[in-house]
Amino acid sequence: MINNKLISIIGSGISGLICALILAKSSLCKGYIIQIFENEDRAGGRALSIKFNNSIIDLGAGRFSPTFHPNVSALTNELGKIIEIFPFTKIVLPHPHHHNLKKILTELKPKIKSTCNESFYQFLIRHVGIEKSQNIVNALGYDSLFLPEISPKIAYHIIEMHPETQCFSDNDCFDWFNLVEGFSSLIYSLYEMSIDLGVKFYFNHKLVHFQNNLNNTQLCFSNLEQSKILINSEYTVLTLPPTALSLLNINFPNEWTDFTYGSISLFKGFLFFESPWWKDYGFENKVTIVDNPLRKIYFKSDKYIFFYTDNTYSNFWNEKTQKGESEFLNTVMSLMSKALNISIIELPKPINHFFKFWKHGVEFAKENSLEHPKVLSKNNGKIISTSDAYTSHSGWMEGAIIAGRNGANFILKQLEKSN
Repeated sequence: MINNKLISIIGSGISGLICALILAKSSLCKGYIIQIFENEDRAGGRALSIKFNNSIIDLGAGRFSPTFHPNVSALTNELGKIIEIFPFTKIVLPHPHHHNLKKILTELKPKIKSTCNESFYQFLIRHVGIEKSQNIVNALGYDSLFLPEISPKIAYHIIEMHPETQCFSDNDCFDWFNLVEGFSSLIYSLYEMSIDLGVKFYFNHKLVHFQNNLNNTQLCFSNLEQSKILINSEYTVLTLPPTALSLLNINFPNEWTDFTYGSISLFKGFLFFESPWWKDYGFENKVTIVDNPLRKIYFKSDKYIFFYTDNTYSNFWNEKTQKGESEFLNTVMSLMSKALNISIIELPKPINHFFKFWKHGVEFAKENSLEHPKVLSKNNGKIISTSDAYTSHSGWMEGAIIAGRNGANFILKQLEKSN
C-alpha cells in the first residue's frame, strides 16, 4: 500500500473495534483510511461465544456488573442487546473456611496501607499465619491470589469485583448480567458498524515486525500463504496484550516503559447432560467453591454445568485435555463426586463437553501502586500501544473499552496538532 494516509490498528478485539469506531466517526480522520489487521480469522479476541449443544456459551468474557462496568452496560444498551441475570453470587455447599471470612478480610483491609512490596499471600501470612492464609485463598477459589505479583491491593480488587466472591466484601448486593446471545454478538455488531463506516478489515494477517521511519511506520505482516506484506502507515495503534508485544522485535517493555507485566492462565470446562440432575439437589443457578482442581463449579439453570479455574489448576486441566477425552472426563466426574459428596455411581455421565484454555487469559501491570499511562507511544506519537492491561480493569471487557477509547483519543489529539 503506497498511500501513507493510513491509520492501522493491530488487533480486532474490543479495544481495536472501539478505537476504529471512534476514529471513523471523527471529522479529523477525513481523508484517512482506517484499517484493522487481525492475526485470527475472526474479530473479538478473548470475547468468544459459540453455540454448543443448543446453548450459547461464552468461552471468554461472560459477565458484567453495571456498577463496576458502566461502559459495558452502556454499550449493550446502545446496541440493544438482550441481557439476563448472571446468577452466580449465591454459594451452595459453603467451603469450611467461608465462616467469618468476610469479617477477617474486612479487618485486614485497613492494614494494606502499611504494606511495602509484599504479595497478598505474604500479607496474609504476616497477619494470620501460613495455615490460615492457605485456607483463606483456597476458600476464595482464585489461585492467582497465591502469586507473588498479586499485591494486597490487586487481591482485594479481585475479591470485591467478582460475583462469586463479592459476598465476602461490602459489595455483596451488586447484580451481574450476561448477554443472552453471548458476547460475540456484541463483537459482531461493532464489526458491522465499523464496516458501515468504511473501516477495512484484514484477517489472518500476523504482524511480524515493524520499522519506525521519519513520518510513518513500515509494518510487515505474514498471511496464510506465508507471504510478506509491507505497509507504510502514518499512525499505528497496537491493541495487543503485553505478551504479544514482547514477541515482536520492539524490545517491549524495556524500551517503552518502566512498567513490567504479568499474566494469568484461565480454563473453562462445560459439561452437558441428558437431564439437569443438579436441580434435585437445589444447585440450580448457584456456584460452589471447592478444595480440588475444579475450584469453582457453576450450575447453569437447566442447561449445563461449567467449572472455571485460574493459574496452576488451569494448567492442570490443559494437561488433562491433552491426555484424551476419557482421562479428562473421568478426572472431572471423580472430582465433582468428591466436591458435591455424591457417589460417583449416582452421578450421570456427560453426553457432551467443551473446554477452552487461555494461556494468557488476564494480563496486568505488576506495579499497581503507580498510575499507568493511558497509552505508550514511540516515534513522536506515530505508533502507540493501548491495552486493558494498562487500566484498572485488566482482564475485563470494561478495560478493553477504556483502552480502545484511550488509543483513539491519543490519535485524534495527534491529528489535531498536525492540522
